[in-house]
Amino acid sequence: MNRICFFLFCCIVPAFFFSGCKTKKNVTLELGVFTGSNWGVADSNSYFLIDKAVEKFERTHPGVSVHYYSGIQKNDYEEWFSEQVLQGKMPDVAIIPDEQFTKLASMGVLKNLTPLLYPNGKIKSWEYFPCAWSSGTYGEKQYALPYQADFMLMAVNKTLLDKHGIAMPGRNWTWDDFYSLCTKLTADENGDSVIDTAGVCNYTWQEAVYSNGGRIFNDDGRRAFFSDPKVIEAVRFMQRLSALTGDTIFTRADFDSGKVAFMPLSFTKYQPYVCYPYKINKDLNYEWRCATMPAGYSGNNISEIDTLLMGISSYTKHEKLAYDLLETFTHDTEIQANLFQLQQGASALRIVSAPDEVINILEDTSDKNDRQYSGGLLADIMVKGILPPKFHDYADDMVLADSAINKIIIDKKDAENSLKVLQRTLQVRMEK
Repeated sequence: MNRICFFLFCCIVPAFFFSGCKTKKNVTLELGVFTGSNWGVADSNSYFLIDKAVEKFERTHPGVSVHYYSGIQKNDYEEWFSEQVLQGKMPDVAIIPDEQFTKLASMGVLKNLTPLLYPNGKIKSWEYFPCAWSSGTYGEKQYALPYQADFMLMAVNKTLLDKHGIAMPGRNWTWDDFYSLCTKLTADENGDSVIDTAGVCNYTWQEAVYSNGGRIFNDDGRRAFFSDPKVIEAVRFMQRLSALTGDTIFTRADFDSGKVAFMPLSFTKYQPYVCYPYKINKDLNYEWRCATMPAGYSGNNISEIDTLLMGISSYTKHEKLAYDLLETFTHDTEIQANLFQLQQGASALRIVSAPDEVINILEDTSDKNDRQYSGGLLADIMVKGILPPKFHDYADDMVLADSAINKIIIDKKDAENSLKVLQRTLQVRMEK
């Protein structure tokens, strides 16, 4: 009898033990992602980076698997994500659509990460660039973390500058420097009374407002600031700049053909001009560089920053595992460094976007004189960056404002009086 009992004990107890372990470890986390770039540039490696992050997470979490639906395009992701939320099936960890972040955070759909981050969490706010971190903040609480970032910089045709004996602008250049260079570079080169080269194209009044320290709307979309002196000053500067070329409109095609010296571009769109393997797809016979945006009279060399956020569902049954997966995507230095190699986006982590590491990844050259990115430039742009508002009607309000202000610039209207009228119009609209 004792032998039988001992035999049963040896067989049954391990069976229960392994059964319990299997149940405990058999966990599947749902991940919400889309294919392609968040910023409308060609991207054939989006799943490669996702799979690499998933593989690294699964390797350190035996028995836990990550599932995601492939083939969801960026343009379809917001609708797909909304359906999941309405059905109570939001993925455990997911990319958060820009326009939905504030709504999801206020509704309690996104998990408040603050208790997980402080005081002993591995992720620290100071490890990220300030505006990238704050993009995931709502009501002084953290509901999402930056996965990727993009920012505006000034692309420069260095060949055209060299032709006119002009040096590259410094990192702290101003509107006065910018205007002076544009004046020298705007020319009728063959004497036919038609302007052949220009200083700048595609520079917008919004970029001028940001670099002048101004704001257009507040974050919740209840106030507009178009009558602010900094905005008026920016529009007046745009009128001066526009007058240099008169009725002649220069475009990106002119920049590509070497007729324009300066053009604002996002980081993701600038890389195809200068970095392997992207630039082999462009037949451009000019030497390109990048610079900060010129500082306004009342501002600084400020660029607009855009972030791609990731968050955790409030209803996840696996909070700790979901947090670990989120950390792998947004905080793991290996995965974040791969952004520069596998995708066009930048990392919001300061340590990853440090000058030497970024330059070595981005540039396939040993000649320091032929480098596109001067030391610390990218980090400097990110530190000074500004986030545009993300309230629900922002896009519609901007269409109205953009149309009105472009008309003020083109028709040479009195900036102060015209902007006061626009301010009243938009304020009434926003208060309804």
